[in-house]
Amino acid sequence: MTFTRHLLHRLWFWLTRSTREVPRQATLDAAVAPSPVMPQPPGPPVSRVERTLIVGVDFGTSSTKVIWQDLSDNHFEMFRWDPAEKGLAALLLPSAIVIRNDAIHCGLEDRNTSEGDIRLSSIKLCVLCQSSPSICQCRSSVAHHGVVRLPGHKIAYPASAFACLFLAYVFREVESRLVSQFPKDDLLLIWNIGCPMDHLDEDRKGEWERMAGLAVELHQELPNPVSTALLAEVSERLRSFVVPAEGDRDYSVQPEGLAAVKAFLESPHAESKTYAIVDVGAGTTEVSFFFNGGIMTEPGQPLRPSYLADSTQPVGGGRIDLELAQAWRCGTEDARRRKESGGSLPLIRSIGAICTQYERTCWEILKGHKLIAANDKRFDLFVIGGGGRLRPLQHALRGRPLPGGFIREGWRQLQPPRSLHDGLAIQRDYDLFANACGLASSVSWEYYPPGEVPPMPSPPPPKPKPDIDENYPK
Repeated sequence: MTFTRHLLHRLWFWLTRSTREVPRQATLDAAVAPSPVMPQPPGPPVSRVERTLIVGVDFGTSSTKVIWQDLSDNHFEMFRWDPAEKGLAALLLPSAIVIRNDAIHCGLEDRNTSEGDIRLSSIKLCVLCQSSPSICQCRSSVAHHGVVRLPGHKIAYPASAFACLFLAYVFREVESRLVSQFPKDDLLLIWNIGCPMDHLDEDRKGEWERMAGLAVELHQELPNPVSTALLAEVSERLRSFVVPAEGDRDYSVQPEGLAAVKAFLESPHAESKTYAIVDVGAGTTEVSFFFNGGIMTEPGQPLRPSYLADSTQPVGGGRIDLELAQAWRCGTEDARRRKESGGSLPLIRSIGAICTQYERTCWEILKGHKLIAANDKRFDLFVIGGGGRLRPLQHALRGRPLPGGFIREGWRQLQPPRSLHDGLAIQRDYDLFANACGLASSVSWEYYPPGEVPPMPSPPPPKPKPDIDENYPK
């Protein structure tokens, strides 16, 4: 019922929005000069079909992946950024911003940068850095604590303004390709954008929703590259942007970790129990613990995840490669190739750091008294992300004891859905696309963030046993 109501709201919004007059900003309209439209002779009427697509956007640290689902037949497809490329390279868009002279380029490969360019290799990390300065690892001369100061500009701009331009580019590229793919259909696109759970409290979630919402508004107006002269206006519009009610918009921001396992949780294999996710990306690692269970006050309702604790740390595949390069005394590219070829690896600090993060996140559950029953502390573990393939890391996590009676029972591995087009081609690399696929899997997202999961009441103390030797009880 919730899914149907939510989808009807989205459909009503899409059908009625074309009749609304939306004032446009003059300066942004000027970014693209309108081309003259020549009158065409009327042709025979063509019947059009409405087609709803859910687009999952995994805005990753190093690369952005997009997978969409067609609700008419529930099949999934991966978005190819460069159809001329083969293999993984066609499916990964660098989450990078390059400032060249007075122009901002989105998604440029490192090999395409020139001398004098300013490169923000992970604009997502720059956004996260604003509220979590310890996560910074870009060593950029222009970006610091979520703020970017460009040479020759008197004012600084929030990193979220650059991320908004990047997302607008992503939305424009995806939408234009899908419109070309379905020329006879009226498309309804529903955008789901991933975000770390510990950045989904009310304040920071609002920032991500404003960033995504303004990108949706701008994506048809802005070219790539876009002039740096528009940064001040985009920054101001971000500050004043009002996020519409959930039923009145065609985009939402969802937790990345939940997205990766959403298909599993909605399958018959999911149980009412505790699950842990260790998502090792290129630049960050996110650890999540949640209890998948029914709501006691709403009997008969489906299982719903309740997040118990979550953390994001600046440790990922990139740092692992650097440490391996130092140990092997070679370049990072050579270290990455040696790592991916298999074989034994030297002991590196990043593996210990991820295991420590895993344990500390569990401690947060105990400190908050989120789980009491011993049976609820028996959990299954998912290790996902490109860095999660590392065998020594998997072995270290499997053998890591957790405090407070937590016991790992199962080791789960995600599989692509059978309806994913060309899914066999990426089955070995599916952990890179699990978040995007999960984001495209559903319109309905119901979960409790850590702040809404109350502590469990302490069990009542045991009743004192009578003393059988006491002849005269008082």
